[in-house]
Amino acid sequence: MQKKIFAWAMSMAVAAMITCTGCAQNTNSSGTDSGSSTAQTTTLDDNDTAEAAVGQSLSAIQSGEAGVTTDEDDLCDNYDAFDAEITLEDDSTKVKGNTKAVSVKDNCITISAGGTYRLSGRLTKGQVLVTGSEKVKLYLDGVEITSPSGPALVCTNEKRTILSLAKGSQNTLTDSADNADTEINGCNVSACALFAQDKLTINGSGSLTVTGSSVDGIVCKDDLKLVNGTITVEAAQDGVKGKDCVAMFGADLNVTAGNDGIKSTESNDDTKGFLQLEQGSATVQAGGDCLQAETLVWIADGTYHLTSSGTAVNAETGEANSSKGIHCGGDVEIAGGKLTIDAAEDGVNCTGSLELQAGEVDVTSAEDGIQADGDLTVSGGAVTITTTGTVAASAQDDFQPNNFGGGNPPSGDMPSGNPPELPDGETFGGGNFGGNGNTPPDNADNRQNAAASDASAIPAAAMQTTADPSTDAGASAAAATTTAAEDATSKGIKCGGNLTMSGGSCTIDSTDHAVHAAGTALFSGTTLEITSDNKGISSHGDLEISGGDITIHSCTEGVESKAEMTISGGNVRILDASDDGLNTGGSDSGSHAITITGGYIYVNASGDGVDSNSTWEMSGGTLLVCGPTSGGDGSLDADGNMTYTGGTLLALSSKGMMECPESGCLIATNCNAAAGEQISIVDKNGTVLATLQSPKAVSDVIYGIGDSDSADYTIVTGGTYDGILNEDGYGEGGSVSGGTEVTANGGTGSMNGGAPAGGRQGGTPPEIPNLNNSGS
Repeated sequence: MQKKIFAWAMSMAVAAMITCTGCAQNTNSSGTDSGSSTAQTTTLDDNDTAEAAVGQSLSAIQSGEAGVTTDEDDLCDNYDAFDAEITLEDDSTKVKGNTKAVSVKDNCITISAGGTYRLSGRLTKGQVLVTGSEKVKLYLDGVEITSPSGPALVCTNEKRTILSLAKGSQNTLTDSADNADTEINGCNVSACALFAQDKLTINGSGSLTVTGSSVDGIVCKDDLKLVNGTITVEAAQDGVKGKDCVAMFGADLNVTAGNDGIKSTESNDDTKGFLQLEQGSATVQAGGDCLQAETLVWIADGTYHLTSSGTAVNAETGEANSSKGIHCGGDVEIAGGKLTIDAAEDGVNCTGSLELQAGEVDVTSAEDGIQADGDLTVSGGAVTITTTGTVAASAQDDFQPNNFGGGNPPSGDMPSGNPPELPDGETFGGGNFGGNGNTPPDNADNRQNAAASDASAIPAAAMQTTADPSTDAGASAAAATTTAAEDATSKGIKCGGNLTMSGGSCTIDSTDHAVHAAGTALFSGTTLEITSDNKGISSHGDLEISGGDITIHSCTEGVESKAEMTISGGNVRILDASDDGLNTGGSDSGSHAITITGGYIYVNASGDGVDSNSTWEMSGGTLLVCGPTSGGDGSLDADGNMTYTGGTLLALSSKGMMECPESGCLIATNCNAAAGEQISIVDKNGTVLATLQSPKAVSDVIYGIGDSDSADYTIVTGGTYDGILNEDGYGEGGSVSGGTEVTANGGTGSMNGGAPAGGRQGGTPPEIPNLNNSGS
């Protein structure tokens, strides 16, 4: 999809230099004085074919085909002379000045010529109508108009209209509840309180209250610019509508709407139908979408509080309307500002691409926090997302049970007797590895139904839904008939294309996947703090982590790719995974290899620590695994070869399924460490090469030594460490005193397949259960 990001051309070529009639004072976009008496200004030619950009600065990264700017007419909001002054009064309206341009009939005041007009007074059953072919400026200085039929203010003139709100003034426009669409001067006039057929600008330092009792509040069939002033809109249906665009340059806008809050509706022109929010503030409470656009939502600065209650109902069908914080049929770009969003559905939703470059975004949503059907990029800013919805079937995987495969279970002598005592409530799935060694691990505490491994938090009712085959691998889920609402997802960040996170920060607390990409996922600089009732990070394409800081406090699976996973840098901390820590696999075809060449990785998982449905290779970085205590899982797992050639590898687990790299590792299966004890690897000089405090009991240890001689290393459990542990309980250097030395029973630099010498007691390895945990 072609991006419709704003092009800003500083075009100062103007056809005519005309003095703004009686313009005594200009104000900037924040409403402060920027000029003094009788300032001469530049306006546009009669055809309004271009707009002169005055003092508009923007980021160099914005480029594209759409956008509006302000000129001197947009900024001029105070005048020392008027073509006419109109004092409104029921059945007694007075006109002073050019009376030929203003006519009064039955409380309908018609302005038919271009110029500047001051309006004041009150009409309880009347209307102001602007006609003609020229530009009109209306200076509202204490105006109250209530219309019995049609909008209170109707602008059908062929050129734009500027409404200037006098300093300190309070102005109100209200239509009647039975107002309906009508035709005036050949124009189809919408049912609303304020209507403009051409461009409309609202500026000034006063206030304007617009009440759309019938349908909408403000309707503009062209560009609507809100430059400054305090504007309050209450509407039965839509609050503020600008067909070609709605652009904010500094107004203070408050909208309460039964349906959508602020929207742009042109869908037949890619350069129109956008929202452009540069400065100012908006508080929107809507039954439907708070911000809605057909082509683009672009936010550069300002403060926005968006609340979507989900109460809007389609009058024709009786079905609920869309109820999102930001909803766009094209792209969304956030380049600054502060947004607080509380949405009954998605917080931010677009069918195109989404870019977050700067600013602060705080989202609470019942469905997805931030969702884009196309690519999604986070390069800056700070995002906080909380999702509260029920996880639907579309959040599940097409998990298919299969046999265990890959890796090399150790075949050396296994210790007899009982494994170490576990904390209350925990049991080893593998039971005792004594006797003849034939006893398979007991999987009673493991996942009996593999399909449930990704949906443990899903209510039974939600399990009847049909997954979305295009985004969440739902093609093989059980088919059932559901509504869209029943099958909705509640992900933190959901990307239908490729996901790129290179900067900024994201804090996510979700009931569904915290971060999900239907395409590839690249993490190279973003700081992520994740708490999830489901998966932490998942992608259907290749997943790469080359930088940034990722902390997953709780999840089912930590980081998952349906294709390949590569970690070459950054920090990845998975503190509590009820299933696998790192995982590749699923029914998707292609390679599911895991490659680790750099970075820092800490995994605390109840399932497999690192699980590949293909090969597993490590040549650099630091990988620390506190693996499972149940049978059928191990600290490392692969369906293909495991290859270790470098980096710091320390993987801990308790009796269950143990796999290890083909060579280059020191292996012990006879530890007896309790939860909370440290497992230290000490060289022949007594220096601690690596120590890790395990939150769980440990019987099995895998430590990467490369081509070194295993005799040069000692494993020590417990004892006192004199070095410094990081927040994960890991340390390097220093020494350990006391503790229990453990003799490694497998592993050299030239191991054959990673199996310790000798065989299990009885010579028969444990029977492998018919359950595939590597694709979960």
